[in-house]
Amino acid sequence: MTTIRRFTCDDLFRFNNVNLDWYTETYNLNFYLGYMASWPEYFVAAQGPGDRIMGYIMGKVEGEGELWHGHVTALTVAPEYRRQQLAAKLMDILEEITHKTYDGYFVDLFVRTSNKAAIQMYHKFGYEVYQRVLMYYSGEEDAFDMRKAMPRDKEKKSMVPLGRSVTPQELRFD
Repeated sequence: MTTIRRFTCDDLFRFNNVNLDWYTETYNLNFYLGYMASWPEYFVAAQGPGDRIMGYIMGKVEGEGELWHGHVTALTVAPEYRRQQLAAKLMDILEEITHKTYDGYFVDLFVRTSNKAAIQMYHKFGYEVYQRVLMYYSGEEDAFDMRKAMPRDKEKKSMVPLGRSVTPQELRFD
């Protein structure tokens, strides 16, 4: 049985099985604590048998005007729990919070251009590539900025591709 709940400080000592994936960014302790303090509703864990962390999503709300949106900072599921729709459930939670709590225009995320499985999964969830961000990951690898419009963006303006690549310095929100 899977329990979906808020991520806690104790989870920082129990989520190594999830973070050992090559594509998962591991941040410093203060980064995680800052998200828990600022956007606790956006930091959610999936817990399985034996209180094992199966996966988590970490996000925030940011922007202004028509750029007011939810952002997925990290979504990861431990390899042994993949292909069970857990990522879809976690994304649904973040999208619902963005829509119902914050009335955001869209949700965005960054994904490594080499992570074909994740890109395909996000496409299935309704996300489209908005722009390519050159050398986003540690100055070594490009990212796709992918977006999904929320109900507030009735015309889906937020999903119209930019049509050019950008550098990390050109991003308004990251």
